Amino acid sequence: MNASRSRFLETVHSALASLRAHKLRSALTTLGIIIGVASVITVVDLTQALETRIMAEVGQEGTHIFFLSSWVPLQRRTQARITRMPMDPGTVRELQVLVPGIRIASPQTSLFNRQGLILKSGSLNRRLSYITAIDEYGLELGNLDLACGRSFTATDRLTRANVAILGAKVAEDLGFTEASLGRTFTVNGQTAELVGILKPHEGIPFVPQDTGEDADMWGPDGMFYVPFGSFRELARPGSFDNAYWTLQVDGAIPVGEAQETIREALRRIRGLHGSDVDNFMLESNSKAIEKVEKIGRTLMLASGAMVGISLLVGGIGVMNIMLVSVTERTREIGVRKALGARRKHILIQFLIEAVALCLVGGLIGLVVGLGFGTLLSQLLMKHLGAVPFWALAASLMVPASVGLLFGLYPAAKASKLDPIEALRYE
Repeated sequence: MNASRSRFLETVHSALASLRAHKLRSALTTLGIIIGVASVITVVDLTQALETRIMAEVGQEGTHIFFLSSWVPLQRRTQARITRMPMDPGTVRELQVLVPGIRIASPQTSLFNRQGLILKSGSLNRRLSYITAIDEYGLELGNLDLACGRSFTATDRLTRANVAILGAKVAEDLGFTEASLGRTFTVNGQTAELVGILKPHEGIPFVPQDTGEDADMWGPDGMFYVPFGSFRELARPGSFDNAYWTLQVDGAIPVGEAQETIREALRRIRGLHGSDVDNFMLESNSKAIEKVEKIGRTLMLASGAMVGISLLVGGIGVMNIMLVSVTERTREIGVRKALGARRKHILIQFLIEAVALCLVGGLIGLVVGLGFGTLLSQLLMKHLGAVPFWALAASLMVPASVGLLFGLYPAAKASKLDPIEALRYE
């Protein structure tokens, strides 16, 4: 037992000594492994940070938030012959009576104009594609914070006041600051009073941000909010009678139960029975969270494919160098066999060299990937991504497996050398 252990340790020592004797070659050989592992750890870190960032924004709304509209996917509408019905305030009021757990029902609609909407303040102007009409709960439910000014009130909604809250970029383009609160400007010739300016919104990386005139399509910085019911002259017919609704439900009610209760109540209001297909859309924040998690899993799979290609290239490099090493050390192998080294000892030595190269590459790649991932996550996402344990374990186990797989052929070739022929090799 001790003799076997001593022989094994001697084999390990010989393998490591051989790698140390060719430091530059060993370092270059591990480069492919280092790049592959560092790349996947960086991508995993960034993916986790992106998912954390999105989840934080979605989660701020709470899981007991539901989104309701009359929109139905075209495929479902045509297959089931669904007749669309508006989601008007009367329908939602009736829904609140049937489902007392609904604490807030906040409408939202967009006011479009085919020629665009022109905002003017003195000599400055800004073109927008649409205006968003919300009620007094709209900013709160949308997690939008004011930099200055006030939110809309129920009075603004009931009196259809011509007041406005601007996104940070729109306010900047029109030269508005906190001192501008109370000033008036025009939108397509109609006068509006500025009552609030939103805080700048930190965009999510990899999502298009401000692109000039159409920045309003990508976030609240380019938005123009008015009270629900105001500026009807700019709206298309029926815009306020078929709104998109955000429902906040009592947190004591389980999400699944709340969603099913709302769905059944809506079906009853709309006269749907039995197998009739829903002619409305009802989704919860938990659905949005599931979508984010699905995107995260897809990115993980993509990064796995990427590292697989990198490690394949790295493994071929390891096998190539090991074959060169076998050729260079043919005489050494002959001497060792002549002195009593058995075939398995030669096989193990070359396998240890291949696995050690890959493991060292994996370890260096892990450290580099964690460093780059942390740095980029902080710079781009403003969130740190926690690399899962499976990724850390895989960053060492996969390279070790690559070393075994691609080192097996050179090791087997070395172990099969005839000692006499090997000693004659020049």
